[in-house]
Amino acid sequence: MKTLTPMDVHSLFNRALTYIINILIIYIILILVLGLGNILLPIKNLLTGGEVNLDLSHAITDILSFLVMIELFRGFIEYFKTQRIRLHTMIDPAIIFIVRELIIKLYTHDPLLNTTLIGFSILLLCMGIIRSLAIVFSPKKNGY
Repeated sequence: MKTLTPMDVHSLFNRALTYIINILIIYIILILVLGLGNILLPIKNLLTGGEVNLDLSHAITDILSFLVMIELFRGFIEYFKTQRIRLHTMIDPAIIFIVRELIIKLYTHDPLLNTTLIGFSILLLCMGIIRSLAIVFSPKKNGY
């Protein structure tokens, strides 16, 4: 009976990881297609002459949420390709989520307190600074 060498185990691990990543990518594509279908579902009523319920605030919320999902999944796909987490690709969805929340609050005419606006501003500023520093001090540029 042949014993497994560390090289065989490493090769087996890499092959299994490749299969798992491919399955996850297919799953992500399926989720994105279903999310897009959910957003476009009200168009069916418009085309068939059925009752049209124009709830624009709901449509805008769905579209903005879908954009956050796209950015988040883009970060996952980049991780699968590079086998490392890049800080700027994880901060992008966070920035988009913060802007999404702000747009939804402004669109629905919810009363915004000064503290809420200051909080959003500080959070966006910090995220922007962290993202910029992550790009400037990228490990590829510094040889890490």
